[in-house]
Amino acid sequence: MWGDFMKSIEIIFKKLDKAFEFGSAIILSVMVLAITLQVAFRILDKPLAWSVELSQYLFVWLTFVAGYVGARRAQHIGVEYFHYHTPKPIGNFLKFISNLLPAMYFGVIFYYCVSLWSKLMSQRTAMLKIPMAFVYLGMMIGLFMMAIYYFYLALKVYLGKEESVKESIEEI
Repeated sequence: MWGDFMKSIEIIFKKLDKAFEFGSAIILSVMVLAITLQVAFRILDKPLAWSVELSQYLFVWLTFVAGYVGARRAQHIGVEYFHYHTPKPIGNFLKFISNLLPAMYFGVIFYYCVSLWSKLMSQRTAMLKIPMAFVYLGMMIGLFMMAIYYFYLALKVYLGKEESVKESIEEI
């Protein structure tokens, strides 16, 4: 029962991976273009007022959207020494906790972002005049996905369905 459910979840994650990787590439490309335009127009002594703000807000989006991609590729920093150099039950408990704690952390921050949504909709950015909520939306998307993914990893450890990190990365 849990095996089929976990496989279905993994298929969904793999499809989302492609979207997040593509989104990260688009965000990075737009950032590079905005910064390049800013440099070119500064050389012409006609700096663009909006390009710095746009690249700052895109950087926020990139941080959290690519953060999910990094989580899926097991690129986030972690201390695995104790997972592998303790008896298996203790190592599994440590793996469970080390996945559950980030899930809870990201979930709490996501919750507070959602609770501030109405205030953020009324606040506008200085140059682009867009609601700050759209700046925080990238953060919320990334946090939500990382929370779900780390909870999924904790569940896999709890159910004993965990594969090695190396096998998981090779599949992605």
